Amino acid sequence: MTPLAARLRVSRIFGPLEETWLERFAAEASLRQLEEGAFLWRSGDMAAAFTIIQRGLVQIVRTAPGGERATLGIFGPRESVGDVAVLDGKPYPADAIAASTTVEILRLPAAPVLAACEGDPALGRALQRSLLEHTHALRSKIDILSAGGVPARLATLLQYLAERFGDELEDGSTFVPVPLSRGALASLVSARVETVIRTMSSWHKGGVVRSTPEGFALDVARLGSFVDRT
Repeated sequence: MTPLAARLRVSRIFGPLEETWLERFAAEASLRQLEEGAFLWRSGDMAAAFTIIQRGLVQIVRTAPGGERATLGIFGPRESVGDVAVLDGKPYPADAIAASTTVEILRLPAAPVLAACEGDPALGRALQRSLLEHTHALRSKIDILSAGGVPARLATLLQYLAERFGDELEDGSTFVPVPLSRGALASLVSARVETVIRTMSSWHKGGVVRSTPEGFALDVARLGSFVDRT
């Protein structure tokens, strides 16, 4: 299997497809890297490609006329973003922003995938099933991030990332392979950077969180005690 086909294989939307289709689609795919704060797309851009996250975190944001920004979703490794707009052939309804230090995405033009689905109904059904399961898995709301004090919102975010993308380590902690700057954390929980720095520093000293260049090691159980605080 070619390297790009292997990347499609581990994605949650294309993973269930047969290898023949993965190889065919991989020939059309390309990799792209973005720095923190870069736009994958802006609201109103036409959705013309499937976007699968290889590394890092992507934040979906809608900006109100008054300038207030609301986070609609957070997506990470192996997940795809913007699928519904791509399948509908419509513009993206919100901005997609690289939220972590480095984001790597795999872009697959929609045209060859949609054409293949028209010629092979079984493929279309498999892709639709995969998309439906993927959508159900993303039903978790992050509205709680806008409620309570900063420690509660920050703890909720880290728990959310641990549940979605974390791996348990031998010492019982959970490692989340998503490097996030303090500024990115502040943006995700709608807080001042200084407040996030103080909170994370306190948790680091207490052994609740350990930051590395590759992500975070978390004591998820202890983080839970902060979620209940306001």
